[in-house]
Amino acid sequence: MTQAPANPSRQSAHLARRRAALIASAQHTLAESGPDATIEEFAAAAGVSIATLYKHFDSKDGLLVAAAVDVQQRWEAWMAEVVSVLPTETEQFVAAGRLALRGHELSPEFASIGLGIIRATPIDLGAFVSDLSVRVDSLVAEGAIRTDQVNRRTRLYLACLLDEFMRQGALTKPNPDEADAVVEIALTLLGFTQARARKLVSAPLPPLTELAQ
Repeated sequence: MTQAPANPSRQSAHLARRRAALIASAQHTLAESGPDATIEEFAAAAGVSIATLYKHFDSKDGLLVAAAVDVQQRWEAWMAEVVSVLPTETEQFVAAGRLALRGHELSPEFASIGLGIIRATPIDLGAFVSDLSVRVDSLVAEGAIRTDQVNRRTRLYLACLLDEFMRQGALTKPNPDEADAVVEIALTLLGFTQARARKLVSAPLPPLTELAQ
C-alpha cells in the first residue's frame, strides 16, 4: 500500500512557520549579542543544527537580511497604523520620520536588532529611496513642498535619519528632542521651509498603539 503524498499547502505552511521561528530567534540573538554572534550561536539559540539554518538561509548574511526585512516590515506597519489618524499626508510623513528616530525609546529590542544589522551589513539606501521618493513625489504633487531633484534630496533625508538613529543608539538615554531637531533639518533638505518644518515637528505625535514584539 503506497503512502499518500504530503499535502503541499501544509508543507508550505509548516516551512513558513519554521522560517518565522528561526527569524524570531535570530532577532533575539541579535538584540542580546549583536552582529558578531556566530552562526553556531544563532543555531544554538534556535535549538537547531547549522545545517537546518542553511536549509532556510543561504548564509549568516542571508539570515541577517531576513531578520532585518521582518523588523522593518513590522515597524513600518506599526508606524502606518499610528500616523493614519493624522489628517494630511504631510503630517503623516513627518510623524513617521519622528517615530523612526524614537525606536530606542519605544522599542529597545527592535532598535537593537536594527543597529546590529546596520553594523553587520552594508546599507544600500536604494530600495528605501525608491519607496520614499514615491511619497515625496505625492507631497510635491499636492503642493506641500516645491523642490527639484527629489531622488537626491530623499537620499540626503534618509542619510540624516539613519545617522541620527545610530547616534541615538549610542546614547546612554535616548533624546527625542535632539532627534526631532534632526528631522527638522532633514525636512528642509526635502524642500520644506524652516518655519514649516519647525511647526510640523513641534506638533504632538498621535497616540501610540502597542507594538507587537
